[in-house]
Order: sequence, then C-alpha cells, then structure tokens
Amino acid sequence: MTVVDDIKSRLDIIEVVSRHVTLQRSGRSYKANCPFHEEKTPSFFVFPDRQSWRCFGGCASGGDVFSFVMRAENLEFGEVLRRLSEQTGVALPRRERRDEQQNISRINEDALGYFQRYLASAQGSEARAYLEQRGLNRETIEKFELGLSPPDGESLNNHLLHQGFSAAHLALAGVVRAGEDGRHRDLFRGRLMIPIRNGQGDLSGFGARALGEDEPKYLNTPRTAVFDKGRILYGLHLAKEAAGRDGIVVVEGYMDAIAAHQHGFDNVVACMGTALTEHQVAEIKRLTHRVTMALDPDAAGRQATLGSLENSWRVLQSRVAGKALGTTLFQRQDLPEIRIALLPNGEDPDQLIRRSAQEWTALVEGASPLFDYLLMAISAQVDSTTPQGKARLVELMFPIVAAAPDPIQQDHYFQLLASHVGVTRETLQASVGRPTTAARRSRSVASGQPSATPSAFAKQDRDPVEDYCLAVLLRYPELWEIAEALRPEYFRRMENREIFVRWQQAQLQEIEGPLAPWLKDTIDDELSEHLDSLLERSLPPLESPRRPAAFQDTVGRLEARHLKELKTEEGMRFAEAPPDLLEQEYPEVLELNRRIKEKQGMRNLLEQDLSRRG
Repeated sequence: MTVVDDIKSRLDIIEVVSRHVTLQRSGRSYKANCPFHEEKTPSFFVFPDRQSWRCFGGCASGGDVFSFVMRAENLEFGEVLRRLSEQTGVALPRRERRDEQQNISRINEDALGYFQRYLASAQGSEARAYLEQRGLNRETIEKFELGLSPPDGESLNNHLLHQGFSAAHLALAGVVRAGEDGRHRDLFRGRLMIPIRNGQGDLSGFGARALGEDEPKYLNTPRTAVFDKGRILYGLHLAKEAAGRDGIVVVEGYMDAIAAHQHGFDNVVACMGTALTEHQVAEIKRLTHRVTMALDPDAAGRQATLGSLENSWRVLQSRVAGKALGTTLFQRQDLPEIRIALLPNGEDPDQLIRRSAQEWTALVEGASPLFDYLLMAISAQVDSTTPQGKARLVELMFPIVAAAPDPIQQDHYFQLLASHVGVTRETLQASVGRPTTAARRSRSVASGQPSATPSAFAKQDRDPVEDYCLAVLLRYPELWEIAEALRPEYFRRMENREIFVRWQQAQLQEIEGPLAPWLKDTIDDELSEHLDSLLERSLPPLESPRRPAAFQDTVGRLEARHLKELKTEEGMRFAEAPPDLLEQEYPEVLELNRRIKEKQGMRNLLEQDLSRRG
C-alpha cells in the first residue's frame, strides 16, 4: 500500500467535506450546493461508497479526498499530503533535508547567536530594562533564548554575509528583504527577538516585538521552507512533559506563554492567533486530550473570534482513526475535552499571572466547556426570546452539535440546545432531524456493520495503465501532441495525476533538455521514489512507427474508463427519486452518452489498425 492509499484508507470523505460544506442525505449519497461555484440547486454530490465527490454543475469536476482538499483550500498536492499525513498519523518517507532547508536552519541558528550577543552588549541596555520591567528574570531570558536585533538595518546582513552565506539564501531564510533599490536589508530592526522552535525543538524562525511605537507591534519571519506559524505552537518543545501530565493551556501571545512558564505553569503554549489549525491539533493530540483556551472577553465577542472557535471545535472534534475492511474505526480516547477560560476585563494572561498566580490557577481550573461557551456567546448575538431568534440560534448551533462524532456527547449537546431555546427534545428533533449521520455511523460500527465500501480501484497499490502511460510519456517526449488529449482527471491515482500535471507544466514552459532532472527538482520528496520507478520501468519493445498509435490507444483507455466512472456516478445520482436535475443539464447528460459511444467506436478502429500492423 502506498502512502497516499494508507492516508485515504484512514479518512472518511463525508467528514472531510463536511468541514467545508453542509451535506444533506440523498439516498446512499450526500448533496449540497457546490462550494466551488454559485448555484441555487444542489449539483455537488459525495459518494461514500466510492469515497469520491462530483460536481454535476458548472465545475464539472470531481475526484477523491485529496483533490477536494486541494481545491477547497487552494493547496498544492505536497501540502495536502503532509497535512493529511499528520491528521491521520501516517508517517511520510523521510529523506535528507534539502539544501535550502539546511541553509535556512544554519542561518537561523547563526542569527540567534548574533541577537543574543547584541542583547547582552552595551547597546542592549534599554531592551534589558524593558524585560526587567516586564518582570522577566535572567533564567527565563536564557530559557527562551531572547535577543535583540540592531536598529540600523544592515548589521545582521553584513554579519551573515561575512559568515559565508549568500544574499539569496538570506532572503530565502526571511532574515533580510530586498528594497526598491535592490539592496538587501535586515527584516528585523531594533526589536526584541523571540526564537520560535517547533515541537521537536528545531529553530524555525523568529517573532519580533517592537520596543517603541513601531508598527506592526509583532513581526514574524515570513513563511519559509522551515517556518509556517500555522504548524507551530510556540513553547511546545518546553511544555511537552507538563502538558502530558496536566493538559495543555493555549494562549495567544509569546509574552503570555513566557510569563506563564516563569511562574511555573509549564503546560502553557501560544498559538500565535485565535484559531487552532489541524497541524497544531495534531501536535496537541499526541500529548493530551485536555485543552483549555484562554481568551480576552472583549475580543471573544467578535464574530471573527467566534468563527475561529467554531473552526477549532470542528478540528478538535475530528477523531477518525482509520478504516479497516471498509469500516470506519473510531477511538473514543481521541475525543478531547475543550474548555474556555475567560480572562478578567482588560487583562491578558501575562498581566494576570504576574498579578495573581492563584487567580490564574482558579481561572484555568474553572474554565467552561467550549460548547457551553459557544451557546452563550452565539445566544448573545440573537434575540432568543422571539420564535425567529430561537430558529436562528438553532440554525447557528446545529452544525456545531453535528460536528461532535461521539453519539452520547452529541445527544447531550442536543438536549442542552433544546433546553436553552425552551423546547422539548422531540420538538427540536422534528424541526431539524436527527443530529448527524456521524452518530449513526458510530452505532453501526459498534454493531459491526460497515459504514462504507471503498471502490474496487482503491485497493490497488498501482495502476498498470496509468503507470505505463506516464512511463511512455517520460521516455518518449515527442508524443506530447497525442498527450494533449490527456487530462489530469483521467488519472485515478493522485501520485500519477500530480506527476502528469508537472509534466504538462514542463511542456508549457518549454523546458530544454531531459525532463527527468527538472521533474525531480520540482516534485515533492514523497513522490520522488514513484517518479524513479516510472523512469526505470521496463517497457515492451515498440517500433517508432507503431508508437503513436499504441500510445493513443492507452490514452483512449484512460478516457473511456473516466467516462464510464462519470456515468456510474451519474447513475448513482439519478437513482434517487426524484433526482435534482436542471433543464440546462440535459444536454450535458446527452453529451456524456455521445462521448462514451464515440470513444468505444474509436477504440474498435484502433484495435483493428494495431491488429493489421501487428
């Protein structure tokens, strides 16, 4: 089984798609308005039996869970592969880090030493006085490796160039940036420097706090090959032991986390923002299932923060562990306990902890369950004394109830919502239906009933026709004119689809010389082994005159297979009575039938031609 297959086998496409769009049951399938274009009648369908999705409307696209996440979140294949691998716990093949990553790591470590020395020098006296005024002692400053960047905008750049790093590498590391005149200058100038290490303790980048009135107040390293703040929880490498024992407390700012650790609260980390990402949650779940988020009450009422909390709820509630023999498996112990600690008005964690460590302890221990907090906060936005307000509250809260995968917990939330709006459970259920299909899936799993049957091709580790097609293309680039009829969606396997897309890019850019080195430099590390296997694949002897016809036959096979799959999904959609079919869709249905018949006729002619030449 390949890494992609392993990841897909541990995901349920219904749960993944439901994070982006509200699905409605339609027989054995699910439907919704397409998230990728405007429409009034649902044309977007998800087929759990095939673990696939299809838009029968303006998009006319479809695919598997990888292609959905790529399109929904505008991500490249490699990023989706890494994200889903972390979510499912599938380890990706590790290779030596690329030169770029190694150079950035060396630059960061050298810059850190320079910042620390500058803070300790005579020029750092005002910054040291500021840290003293913030109540930070020498041990804490050393523990968190704080430093200071020179204000002139040239010192760090000159120092690193003198150490032998190139200007290009410094720019890639994000420690310098080019001005309008083309000269490189320090990105961080006269700021308190806060090194940011990932969960393994590797230095990824810096946070920089202004010491005067400069804006922005905080400035981070831009995204690089080793730094992505959505993947990192600040201070996690120092909080692991305490978090495993006492649960984890998430604050927003660097200084909040630093102050907490100085006062003995070693389980505190900072998310550098309000919403938790899947990457950060994956780190948390490896350590603990008790999560407390400390929020400023003034900011917490804002719609953006509520949206972030709802996103954190959905991410934290996801607990699919995997699938076996077509059955989705769930691990009850993976379901985290999420709580909200509301800070006193006008105080952040740093101020509160320095004022009263005992009050901080009581605040965290008395934190409210996140569902209770969301119910309270969203209720404050509507007039729940009126029937219209109650209906609006149910509309806003019901997706949050549905996101809970545990049936017992879900029933509890459903009862809380009914009590809050002052109706019976039966009345609420009659209004919105049962909470979610997740509860039914969990019950069916408990009873031993499979929840989904993967499509037959999902069981294959390789696809011989696709592999042969790509191997021929890589070996004989002169066939590119015939390959113009080939489309990415003809490839079922995402590894093959991604390599074909990169091959297309090479043709558009008119890459000179052999394609193999260019492809190896542009594809993700995880695909390199598969690319090597295609390049080394043994092909049957084929004389030059017969090569185009044979390759065209292969392209035809892939297209015919794709059209048949479209027809199958179309049939699954129309199997429900009555099907949602707009008048303007009738020509598309007829066109699909015509293409299938035409393709079969062309295949018959090709087979006759090859037979005569043979």
